[in-house]
Amino acid sequence: MRVRIHRGTKEVGGNCIELSSGGKTLLLDMGMPLTAPDPANVKLPQIEGLQVEDRNFLGIVVSHPHFDHYGLIQKARSSTRVFIGSDAEKILRAAIPFGSFGVVFQNVTHYQHRVCFEVGPFKITPFLNDHSAFDAYSFLVEADGQSLFYSADLRGHGRKARLFDQFLKTAPKPVDVLLMEGTTIGRENGKEVAKSEAELEREIFESLKVTPGLALAYFSAQNIDRFVTFFKASKRAGRTFVADLYLAHILDALGRKSLPSPRGNDLRVFLPSAMKRRIVREKSFDLVAPYYPKRIYPEEIARCASDLMMIFRPSMAADLENALRGAKLFYSLWPGYLERDGFDLQAWCVTRKVAFEIHHTSGHAGISDLKRLVKALEPKRLVPIHSFAPQRFRSFFPNVQPANDGEWWEV
Repeated sequence: MRVRIHRGTKEVGGNCIELSSGGKTLLLDMGMPLTAPDPANVKLPQIEGLQVEDRNFLGIVVSHPHFDHYGLIQKARSSTRVFIGSDAEKILRAAIPFGSFGVVFQNVTHYQHRVCFEVGPFKITPFLNDHSAFDAYSFLVEADGQSLFYSADLRGHGRKARLFDQFLKTAPKPVDVLLMEGTTIGRENGKEVAKSEAELEREIFESLKVTPGLALAYFSAQNIDRFVTFFKASKRAGRTFVADLYLAHILDALGRKSLPSPRGNDLRVFLPSAMKRRIVREKSFDLVAPYYPKRIYPEEIARCASDLMMIFRPSMAADLENALRGAKLFYSLWPGYLERDGFDLQAWCVTRKVAFEIHHTSGHAGISDLKRLVKALEPKRLVPIHSFAPQRFRSFFPNVQPANDGEWWEV
């Protein structure tokens, strides 16, 4: 089995790993680079079969529904075979009416946790991960009597931490190659322990108790773990959580009994004016029709502000101008995004006298959990990927042999 990493050996995002065996080719992820100034100008990697049909090209295995792992697939031929988790595909389909992160794959095969499947000469075993993306997986790939484990993105401190612990107890070992993410390497000193989602929930709850007005939760609607954290904290504080139409649509698409339903008694649903204008323009009234009984309007939000916590994004700012007295914004994304966003969120909070707090924990494993992963898998070779600091891997792990983008190497 031969490997060529097209992107990801020296950056976070844009993962694309080509595997070759017996003349057949398979890709693990094909994401949009996070560093790309204009995604429209990012070209496909030079791989036979992406644009013109080639019987030797077997398809793309997508690890999870984050744009930096699937985003470039939209530029490939529409008949490209895509392997993805069922819930991950539901999220991507549900996102289509709301922006550029939605996509429909025409030729889809769903895989399942710990259920092996074969694609040409490749035997693949998916392992469901704890990650900030819902329905995220790692993969064991076997071919030619060799084994490669691709961590993709994972952590061990989220709401599915037990999955990580269970995997460590039964991990396949030794593996010939471990392609391991290192997003947090370079961001921490190696001694820090990541905050769990349960700890984050308690932290948010304590802050809610001393919040006199509306609580605004700034997080990705596709981060279901983080939604659950905010929802549980708001419920403990006696507040009703308000989802926007985007979040409601995603929850509905997943249809999980374990998740609050936007059609039940757990949530209210807010339709931002910007989305309302789009719905009217496109006559897509079916998007909002299921939630009419649960709708909440700016006037009620202003009147009942101290009893509510709601998801927030800058496009809602004008809708809430009359509901901000005593308000607090709970920022729950990587703080580095504050410097990149076109909307100056902190300045907006200052001018509106909205308290601003950061309540966040990473969607990626810290060094201590990555060490546990390496110990469990006992790789003969560890190749850094999805990291801006691959040179630091040797400080923490054995058998590190970095690769370069674009070069072929043998497992």
